[in-house]
Amino acid sequence: MSPRTWTGRVFIATSLDGFIARPDGDISWLTNPPADPVHLPPTLPRTVKVFDQHMARVDCILMGRKTYEKVLSLPQWPYGTKPIFVLSSTSLEEAGEVFERDRIGSVYVDGGEVVQAFLRKSWVDEIILTHAPMLLGQGIPLFGFLEKDIRMSLRAVDVIEDGMVSAEYQVIK
Repeated sequence: MSPRTWTGRVFIATSLDGFIARPDGDISWLTNPPADPVHLPPTLPRTVKVFDQHMARVDCILMGRKTYEKVLSLPQWPYGTKPIFVLSSTSLEEAGEVFERDRIGSVYVDGGEVVQAFLRKSWVDEIILTHAPMLLGQGIPLFGFLEKDIRMSLRAVDVIEDGMVSAEYQVIK
């Protein structure tokens, strides 16, 4: 098998306890966080790779069906005109072949199950993981079973709006 020519990038947020959604798929805790009743001084945001900057670095988006359906329920489509591939449970290998055939350079990988599948295939090259200051206690985890350890190198950490912390990791291959 020839080396992969495209880069897999994950840009995703979780609760502090590692969940991407509540058990029923609800993400309102992330998209509409409650107002801070304590009125602490705001954290000072720094320059980070925000969503628009991340989108400028990718050629297309690949997401699972459940994530796609959740995004369709949002009030506004967040992905602009980027091509989107919706992955079914049977089309993982086909996705990699399409990226090679169409000479796609960089893929935004989204959705818990898709991220997990790409990690198992060693198809993730970097992860930008944002933690929201919220503990859910239960929900849909971002990371699931992996056959082996996946080492990462921390490249940057930034504080962004609403007390969120964003960490950028390079996957060590």
